[in-house]
Amino acid sequence: MNGETTDDVTAINAVLSGDKAQYRVVVERYHRGLINYLYNMTRDSTIAEDLAQDAFVQAFRKLSTYNSAYSFSTWLYAIASNIAKDHFKKNSRILRVVPDGRASELSPDEAFTQSARAQNVRDAIATLKPDYQQVINLFYWENKSYEEIATIVGCPIGTARTWLSRGKQQLEEQLYGQF
Repeated sequence: MNGETTDDVTAINAVLSGDKAQYRVVVERYHRGLINYLYNMTRDSTIAEDLAQDAFVQAFRKLSTYNSAYSFSTWLYAIASNIAKDHFKKNSRILRVVPDGRASELSPDEAFTQSARAQNVRDAIATLKPDYQQVINLFYWENKSYEEIATIVGCPIGTARTWLSRGKQQLEEQLYGQF
């Protein structure tokens, strides 16, 4: 068990023992990453923040059902993923999962080239099936394992691997020769 997971379990046990203020530690640890994940799905910062808030509230309510043998972030992202899916069902919108294309310390020419490439990748990802978009985002930008992706998305590990493989293949076909 890594230090972060140990810290999560310690904070969660404190919350379950009555120290509700310890939940703030958990929220602060995952808040930014969860909003980024949801923003990549919604492409709307306000909706992403609302969905993240809903996920944290639902996680708090269901905290007693959390199994500390598993990563808390996987459990939290699964809750957020389900809340996002419900949101899209209610609002009839298509899931959008796209990477953050911000450039780092680059020359202006390099930054422009990288930004253009990132936009091409975002555009290509946006054409994929929502399931493919979601697993690509979780694998490449959230650094989740196949097991964690399967748990978050609610599918068998083999399906998560297949969706990732098919999504990558479709991206390669779309982007071939552009880079």
